[in-house]
Amino acid sequence: MAWKSALNIGALSLILSLEGVAVGSLIPAEALNSPGNNVRRPSQPQLPLNWQTVQPPELTGSRPNNQQLGGTWNNFQPPEQGVPGRREGGGTRGLECTATNALTALIPQSTMGQTISAKPTFFYYLPVAIDKTVQFELADESDKTVYKKSFRMVTSRPGIVSINLASDGNSPALEVGKNYQWYFTIKCNPKNYRDEVLVSGWINRIAVAPTLKTELDRSPEGRAKLSIFGKQGLWYEYLAALAQLRVESPSDASLAIEWSEVLSAVELGKIAREPLIPSELTPIAKK
Repeated sequence: MAWKSALNIGALSLILSLEGVAVGSLIPAEALNSPGNNVRRPSQPQLPLNWQTVQPPELTGSRPNNQQLGGTWNNFQPPEQGVPGRREGGGTRGLECTATNALTALIPQSTMGQTISAKPTFFYYLPVAIDKTVQFELADESDKTVYKKSFRMVTSRPGIVSINLASDGNSPALEVGKNYQWYFTIKCNPKNYRDEVLVSGWINRIAVAPTLKTELDRSPEGRAKLSIFGKQGLWYEYLAALAQLRVESPSDASLAIEWSEVLSAVELGKIAREPLIPSELTPIAKK
């Protein structure tokens, strides 16, 4: 397939989305415009989401209990038989998708992150306000599609958004011990797939060890669980929990510092001060 070839030779990167009730957002990257980086994934439709706006406070002050995070985020490599992910989106020269920065996925450089969630949340940085059809696709390790939804996404400005699979009752639960590749696509021109902007990455769901389950059950929501997720190297839980804390306490400078530190640890510091933003999502019915 054309998109598979492009992924094999394309650059890594991605960004885009935020669930207001349970997650956060982030990142500016490099240009959406790169005719040589066109990537194609097949299309199909639909996915719901809610959002909330969070303005980044000034990064002043110090964060208590400073943790040395980041060392574990890149310990996990994509499966050898799989194509590498792409953190930043290749794109088009079309005026409607032109931007100074690139669509970016909030994931480690390895493009692989671990989760204990059956239906995790994914975060992306949008470099421009959009009113476009977007598509989220999940494939198994053999690249067989297990989930694909399209919807119209509308944002009023650039910022970080999220997609939460739990918001769609029809989305599949990730199986423990399995690798999945996800694809997020902005369809700049529905009539020409070459104008699509795509980011992708890998996710692996691991089993919850009895000791970890006990620790999580005994820990209150918020910072206590955040610390556990960080120590366990659970990227998706850590980012979602930290985003939620920032939604609940938008003026807490220590949370902004922690957000900046974790993104800088995976070389996404350039988008660390981008706001978490709301988006309007309308499912697109299958034709």
